[in-house]
Amino acid sequence: MRSNGATEERLGTSRRLIPVAACITLLLTMASVARAQACSTCASESQSDSIARRVRVLPAFGVRVGEPQKASAALGIVAGVEWQEHGHDRARYVSVFAEPGLAASRVSAAYMSNMGGLGSGYGVALTGMRTSDDPWVLRENTSYVGGELFVWPLFLTGPRIGFFRSVHGTGARSWFFTADFGFGL
Repeated sequence: MRSNGATEERLGTSRRLIPVAACITLLLTMASVARAQACSTCASESQSDSIARRVRVLPAFGVRVGEPQKASAALGIVAGVEWQEHGHDRARYVSVFAEPGLAASRVSAAYMSNMGGLGSGYGVALTGMRTSDDPWVLRENTSYVGGELFVWPLFLTGPRIGFFRSVHGTGARSWFFTADFGFGL
């Protein structure tokens, strides 16, 4: 006969796998979108106005300060397509990265697009997050899953906001907003 502790432990393990499965699903979906964008035989608005599309796979990094992690550094990989349209550089990327921090760590899968020159762009991410000791705003040693929006006005520098739900339990404080500022992912 199994004890309640073993059953709760098994359920806790299953709950921790949900954010990982969601990130993998989002990554596969975004990869298929990027692959469709790379179609060189697809019709475009004006062939004379575009140059050939280039597929890129690059390392990615970032440093951020904010809630709940206090300070963090991200490391990952970015893959996507770049092209020029009507004299403007365009790009769409997918990214997977890990972001250990002082009080929380994150794992994310993101879609990113540039909005023009000088490193300006935006991104949306599906993120799993785990708090550790003494995080700002959130509870200690708790897992969260949610979405984030990055905005980079210049040089890949700008704010990130997130909306997360606690994986453990429900209640009036099970949904949280997070915010930080940094460079890169």
